[in-house]
Amino acid sequence: MAGYQLVENANFGANNWCMNLQPLYQHGLLTSLSNGEVHLLDWKTHKTITTIKTGDVPINKLKIINNDFNNESLFATASLDSVKIFDIRSKNCIATLHNDKNSPFLSLDSRDDRLACGTELSGVDAELFIYDIRNFDIPSRALVDSHHDDITDIKFHPSDKNILLSGSTDGYTNIYDLTEEEEDDALHQVINYASIHSCGWISPRRIYTLSHMETFAISELNDKSDELKEPQPLDFGDIRESWNCNYVVDIYPGYIATGKSQEGQGSMTIIPLVAENPQIESSITINNAHGDDVIRDVFIPSQDSQMMYSCGEDGNVKCWKANTRSLTIPEGFWDYSSKFNVFDTERDIAMDNNDSNSAVEDTHKKHKKKSKTKKNKKTVHVPRFTPY
Repeated sequence: MAGYQLVENANFGANNWCMNLQPLYQHGLLTSLSNGEVHLLDWKTHKTITTIKTGDVPINKLKIINNDFNNESLFATASLDSVKIFDIRSKNCIATLHNDKNSPFLSLDSRDDRLACGTELSGVDAELFIYDIRNFDIPSRALVDSHHDDITDIKFHPSDKNILLSGSTDGYTNIYDLTEEEEDDALHQVINYASIHSCGWISPRRIYTLSHMETFAISELNDKSDELKEPQPLDFGDIRESWNCNYVVDIYPGYIATGKSQEGQGSMTIIPLVAENPQIESSITINNAHGDDVIRDVFIPSQDSQMMYSCGEDGNVKCWKANTRSLTIPEGFWDYSSKFNVFDTERDIAMDNNDSNSAVEDTHKKHKKKSKTKKNKKTVHVPRFTPY
């Protein structure tokens, strides 16, 4: 029978949630905890080899600097009081970032020597700051008028360093063209969907959005033509029944991770993701993976897809090994080593399964161009899971 078996379990206490997993390939696997600690786990023994105390408050987000498959040793943590950057070799904090409103930081991403940080709503707007990692003294860019609720996710485009997207509980996923100096001009496109749990690039010009209501859609990046084009997104709607789950942990290159609560015997399911198509019939389910507690993150190394790691609110990081077959996990949704301008209309960038959208044409939601007039009304939202 296809599946994974447990080979190691790192326990950090039942009242200490394990929040994120991030690979520092030359050093070990990082996990962040709700008590403010980051642990570096050895790849072979899965034991803690380094512990860094970042503070006394929960870590909302953990991200390696530059987020690439390289020899980086720096990572960043976002918490209620600051963003901190650490060097795993020296165990030192090399920078601490705050914002003028003292708003909690909720989201992070890093590529091409830049770090983007998103905040919780404070006042009228939530704010997004971009830093050059060679100088953390002041942000190189601030986008402070484009979201009117918590910024829950940020993603740089992996192949075009000038494109950035951000998702928020205000229901919008914003795409920015960072070559534009003014924020109004930089706001290239707005996808109006639902309160965003996570979002990202599933192909060079396709964007996925996963909501806190467990709805999922894939939208197309608008071009720079004068004629406004708003292609219909591929809208999967509420996926809990079709994906046989209670919640989606996240969308990853090559797979989707979901969780299900079942009277103290909760399960975790890995759904292969080929292009834009979840392969439900090829899903792999692990029963009682983290008991009935919420699974926070899953990681399958592309270098060794026989192994899988998961962490959750039961305070455990678990290491699994495929017992009969494993998934083919790519390093990314596409080959990120090829850099290009996504707005270059002369370049033919293949779009995966672009023609498959017609089957769900009647259920598609339209993109709506958001007004750039500041809104004072706050979206009423109850987070799906809170880290504290």
